[in-house]
Amino acid sequence: MSLKAVFFDFGGTIDHYPEIREDGLIAAGKIMSLLNNTGIQVVDKYSVVEYFDQLLKRFSIYKVWKKETLVELPTQRVWKEYILFDEPNKDNLDAETAEELTFLVETGRYTRYARPEMREVMEELVKTKLKFGIISNVVSLTQVPRNLVDYGLESYFTKIILSSGFGKVKPDPDIFHHAAESFGLRPDECIYVGNSPSKDVFGAKNAGYMAAVQIEYVDDSDDTTDKGVEPDHYIRSMRELPDIINSYL
Repeated sequence: MSLKAVFFDFGGTIDHYPEIREDGLIAAGKIMSLLNNTGIQVVDKYSVVEYFDQLLKRFSIYKVWKKETLVELPTQRVWKEYILFDEPNKDNLDAETAEELTFLVETGRYTRYARPEMREVMEELVKTKLKFGIISNVVSLTQVPRNLVDYGLESYFTKIILSSGFGKVKPDPDIFHHAAESFGLRPDECIYVGNSPSKDVFGAKNAGYMAAVQIEYVDDSDDTTDKGVEPDHYIRSMRELPDIINSYL
């Protein structure tokens, strides 16, 4: 079967996202203000530091549940059921505000930037005439598309499959199958590139993808120490990817 498409993970693969606590505190202040504007009064209850630490703890609890169930809830439910469950006015939160809050969480606590070689590599890859897409586990519906625009990479990826939109997370094979089907392809016509052994490598291989490429990412201990299966290829830079992809053509 010939290769037709390459899918990429986003965080840790296309971009780096080291967590910066000082930036997170700034984001927490914005989140508190936004919640107060919706009638959910948190400013008078918590300091910014206290609320930031509470956000981290509650998102961590949601992350554990998500890992166990492989389900991604809509942003509004995440906030109402996991973050604001003890707030009497939590039903004031609408879907649009929930998304704005989630975007602040996903971007505010990290200093996100694209791998410096990413555009150069994509320019090389598009010469193959393959299709390119993204499969990302992310609570936000808008973070990945907005970051792609910020990085000047949006034109390279014609399909963006997000767990927040699909409702399931990697390594569930359904999200990999859905991505392949979005191009009208079978899984064995696709290669996947990601940094997580359990979510990306195991997920893609278990879903029947042609091959799984793992890229080194040293800043996220959760992804670099998780258990998965051996990738078909291990790379330290995206510059190694074109030769691998061309070997399948």
